[in-house]
Amino acid sequence: MKNPIPDSFGELESCYEQLMSWCDVLQAIADFLPCHIDEGLCRRLSRGLIPLLLTTHQLEEHLVSSALGLIMEVEELSDAREHRQAGRLFDHDAAQHLVFTLETLSEGRCRLSWEAVGYQLRSFCCSMRRHIKSEREIIRLLQRAMKDEPPSRPDAAAQTEAA
Repeated sequence: MKNPIPDSFGELESCYEQLMSWCDVLQAIADFLPCHIDEGLCRRLSRGLIPLLLTTHQLEEHLVSSALGLIMEVEELSDAREHRQAGRLFDHDAAQHLVFTLETLSEGRCRLSWEAVGYQLRSFCCSMRRHIKSEREIIRLLQRAMKDEPPSRPDAAAQTEAA
C-alpha cells in the first residue's frame, strides 16, 4: 500500500515547531505585561499567525485526516472528522481574537485589562500546545500502523481513500 503520509510530513512538523516557538514568545509577552510591549513583535505575530495556522490545518487535513482509516474503524471516522473540524474552527476563532488583541497592543489602543490580555495569550498557547501534542500522538500511531501493516490490505486502502 502506498504510504498515505507523504514526505511533506516534515513540513507539518516544521509548522508545529514554529507554532510552539510562537507560543513561547506569546507566553513571554504575557509574562512581561504591562512592563514591556514590543510593538514590532506584536505586529509580526499578528500578521503571521493566521496564515501559519491555516497552513498547519491544511496539512493536517491532507496528511493526517486522510489516513485515519489506518487506526480507526469505519464507524469512528465520521465522529473523528467532526471533532477534528470543530477543533480547527475553535483554533482559528481563538487565533483571530488573539490577532486583534496583538494588533491593538501594537497600536497602543488595547481596551482589555493586562490580566485579560495575559489570560488570552496563555489560553491560546495552552490550547495550541495541547492540539499539537495530540496531533503528534495520532501521527505516531499512524506511522506505527503503516510500519506494521502488510504490503497489501485492500480494506485499509479503501478506508483511507474513502476518507
